[in-house]
Amino acid sequence: MLHLFTRRQLAAAFAPKQAGRLMVVEIVLFTLATIAIGAWSNPKDPFMVHLPFPWLWLAPTILALRYGSLAAIGSIGIISLSWSAWDTLSNNTELFPAHFFMGGLILSLLAGEFADVWIVRLKRVREANGYLNERLESLTRRHYLLKLSHERLEQDMLTKPMTLRDSLSHMRQVMIEGGFNTDKNPLPHAADLINLLAQTCQLEVASLYSIHNDNINASAVTHLGSVHSFKVDDPLVSYALEHKSLAHLQTEQLMDSHSSQYVVVAPLIATNQQCFGLLTVERMPFLSLNSETLQFLSVLLGYYADNVKVIPQAMKILRDNPKCPLDFASELLRLERVQRESGLPSSIVAFVLSDSVHRQDIYAEMVRQRRQMDIAWDIRLSDRDILITLMPLHGDAAVTGYLLRTQKWLKDMFNCSKFADAQMTPYTALVNERPAADLLNHLLERCLVKQS
Repeated sequence: MLHLFTRRQLAAAFAPKQAGRLMVVEIVLFTLATIAIGAWSNPKDPFMVHLPFPWLWLAPTILALRYGSLAAIGSIGIISLSWSAWDTLSNNTELFPAHFFMGGLILSLLAGEFADVWIVRLKRVREANGYLNERLESLTRRHYLLKLSHERLEQDMLTKPMTLRDSLSHMRQVMIEGGFNTDKNPLPHAADLINLLAQTCQLEVASLYSIHNDNINASAVTHLGSVHSFKVDDPLVSYALEHKSLAHLQTEQLMDSHSSQYVVVAPLIATNQQCFGLLTVERMPFLSLNSETLQFLSVLLGYYADNVKVIPQAMKILRDNPKCPLDFASELLRLERVQRESGLPSSIVAFVLSDSVHRQDIYAEMVRQRRQMDIAWDIRLSDRDILITLMPLHGDAAVTGYLLRTQKWLKDMFNCSKFADAQMTPYTALVNERPAADLLNHLLERCLVKQS
């Protein structure tokens, strides 16, 4: 029978990710079942006190390993109450086995402490993996954007008057400068989005609908042309929501479907896989329904979805620091959330390069020495350069190593044994030691102080 279950299923059965109401039921039933087995095997010694091995304590020990110390205490409490009830009802003449119960309590609490430590560690690992998965999804989307943005310019400028790069820049500028509140409007700047799609993808009749908790609002947030009423049971709509991907009439799985009133249906999905909107296209030119246009449409919707979730949180940082890259601000907010929820540290390191003979060379080398995972923001001023590096999931030890490595190549390449010799000043900060916007502003104030 074991071959019917995968290793992951067995692990989930023996070590659940989180405790719930089922835990209380399991503690009570498992403990009482153990006592019942003891009473059935030896009615005069239901707690198996006089056996060579203390079988009774397997129940709280197993529960402690499964759920932690609280489960062990609950199980031992049930055993103690059961002993009191049995002692009263059966007129037991034996003294309370204090050493027996004390040994079982210590054993169970040791197992519970072991489980508590590993439950916390596993939670931290899950948080880290969740952040890395989001980061991977975001990087994948950016690489795809990079691939498309470096393709040749559109041959027919009348058909597509704007390139992908121009479209993304226009959308970002509108969303940052316009300001919005997603609590009142789930699809901010939806009219700007659908107009941009009409201009770049030649949409003629289309609608945008909002989705909240997997429920679609049948009233369109905005529309283009004369649209029909929304059909929630349309095959293209069902396919797009089920697979969380763009669907069109040429989709292989939908080739046999002739009852759809739509040409293209595309969900709005952010990098955390949350679907909060739906685009339906009822009419567009036949020649525009090609893979290039569909890729263009998919990328624009993905970029809009990401910014809807990121920009509202990053607006305070962007207002205080208009030149701060959106990627840097959004990543800082993500790391602040990770540190707040799981305690995983992240750090910021800033280097100020004062005007010196090797200023340009040191700046170029520092940019080259950056690790791939780090997020950078460079500020070029007339009298100094400021290089700010965000180090995800790295604490004080990683910052110390980074500073030591920098000192080493400064010594090897420029014969500067100290930062002062190279006219450099390092500043460090831990993410979440204060709110993200205040943290960044305080770091910049330190970097902009006149050097003596």
